[in-house]
Amino acid sequence: MLRPQLLRELLLTPNAHPQGKAWLSAASGLVFHQQHLHVVADDEHYLASLRFNPAASKHDAPVYLQQLLPGDLPTAAKALKKAKPDLETLLLLPCTSELPHGALLALGSGSKEQRCRAVLLPFTVAGSLQTAPTTIDLGEWYELLEDELDELNIEGAFFRGDSLCLLQRGNKGKDTQNACLYFKADDFCDWLAGKRKKAPSLQKMHALDFGSVDGVPLCPTDGAALDEGWLCSVVAEDTDNSYDDGACVASALAVLDANDQVVSLQRLQGNPKVEGVAVLPTPAADSLRVALVTDADDVSKPAQLLMASLHRF
Repeated sequence: MLRPQLLRELLLTPNAHPQGKAWLSAASGLVFHQQHLHVVADDEHYLASLRFNPAASKHDAPVYLQQLLPGDLPTAAKALKKAKPDLETLLLLPCTSELPHGALLALGSGSKEQRCRAVLLPFTVAGSLQTAPTTIDLGEWYELLEDELDELNIEGAFFRGDSLCLLQRGNKGKDTQNACLYFKADDFCDWLAGKRKKAPSLQKMHALDFGSVDGVPLCPTDGAALDEGWLCSVVAEDTDNSYDDGACVASALAVLDANDQVVSLQRLQGNPKVEGVAVLPTPAADSLRVALVTDADDVSKPAQLLMASLHRF
């Protein structure tokens, strides 16, 4: 069993949030890029960013916010859940002629109509983020995916070779499933840039089985490409649909091979509900060092930034 190291809680810079929030509570997507960590939370209109050195002994850099979507969200729990954009995924886009320095793309889960949006934030030549995000309607693309899946719930995305991989998260429901969805990366990038009118078509879909704990299936919450295969964070959340929260009875990190077969699955001590994962530089060739962020499922509790190390397989 892996014992993740608590690096910090995701406390915000004082007065940074217009509603006076002191922390992020539902971190859901994570990217490490140019010595910075970027975090999206599924119940926010903001991206959080902080400078991050994996080798440092202290991780107390200020956390800054950048607005992704206009307006404020409700503060009452039921109203917030209904209105939130559910940005579950943060994807690092490659450099292209339209995005010469790359970009971040936050993706909605697709589980409800208002959750079918993405937000694009290009990087500047200096490595900072541009201040004018672009909102993208994912409705056409997600409608195609709904033809293949009973209950759409996109929780992670990463590029692997010439493919874009999306992670579909299942639950305890009878007809839901975990899957890795493959698309041509060039088609996806061209569609985002407006060079392609038709949404990228699904190339293949692989079902994923991570087992279960106490009758609750382990389901993917994020992923990252490795030199060979890929890494996936998984949680066993006791719910039978993609809308309602449930108790997190287990969490783990899984390593999959090039054929999407699980070659290693290691439980996380304490069962933190990990929803974002990013691979960090490591000096050891036979190990992986990863950053993790958690969703507390409780606005009164801050999300956590964790770090874990595991052997390569």
